[in-house]
Amino acid sequence: MKAIVKALIRKAGFIAMRQSSRVYLPEDDSYRVALEQCAGDAPVIIDGGAHKGGTVDAFRAIAPSAEFHCFEPDATLAADLLARFAGDRHVHVIAAALGEEPGTAVFNINVSRPTNSLLPAAEGLQSDLQGLCQTVEKVEVAVTSIDAYCAQQGLSRIDIVKLDLQGYDYRALVGAKNTMQAARVVLVEVLFTEIYRGCHLFPDVLGLMAEYGFRLFTLSGIHYGSRAELLWADAIFVRDERRTGAAAAAA
Repeated sequence: MKAIVKALIRKAGFIAMRQSSRVYLPEDDSYRVALEQCAGDAPVIIDGGAHKGGTVDAFRAIAPSAEFHCFEPDATLAADLLARFAGDRHVHVIAAALGEEPGTAVFNINVSRPTNSLLPAAEGLQSDLQGLCQTVEKVEVAVTSIDAYCAQQGLSRIDIVKLDLQGYDYRALVGAKNTMQAARVVLVEVLFTEIYRGCHLFPDVLGLMAEYGFRLFTLSGIHYGSRAELLWADAIFVRDERRTGAAAAAA
């Protein structure tokens, strides 16, 4: 849920905390923090859930030489991205969803396109959120995994993995096991409650990233429902050098 959804969620009665020094990190700062932790002038970035290219814009404002591999399964949005970045050798647009392995799947096009997902909306959501996630069309889309794509393209280096897949992020991370061996930073949307049926929640992502050798660096853009329930946030994971160093010393 990014900039396009902000106006909608305000009208829907959700609470998005505002910036306060050393108290809260707004979601717009996620890209800056990710780049700072990556510490590279020309990072190679996986952009899962590219939508209209906002991630490219945000990273490029700080790192103009970054290279992007943008995945967007919504055919309309993918066509717009292909047209927008035609001739840009630093932006590669792939009209596919990200998951555990290559194949096809049914993709839900919702009333609010930023809520599009491979998963249906959960039952019992707050009525306004349920309205945003109401499915208006189901389409079959291609699915690939990050590992399969990197192998196919001969990519040996991915610095930042950014995922905003509306409940499917965990499964995309499962399909990135090999890529995670060299990745430096992961920026991923995490859910604290079941917004999408069958989605994995924050503890699952936290555990998987620990298995991959990453630690949670920070959370940003924390959103609450009208009943003060935690809904979602952006989580930034960095490689746990302390763990790596301890393992090397033990060996």
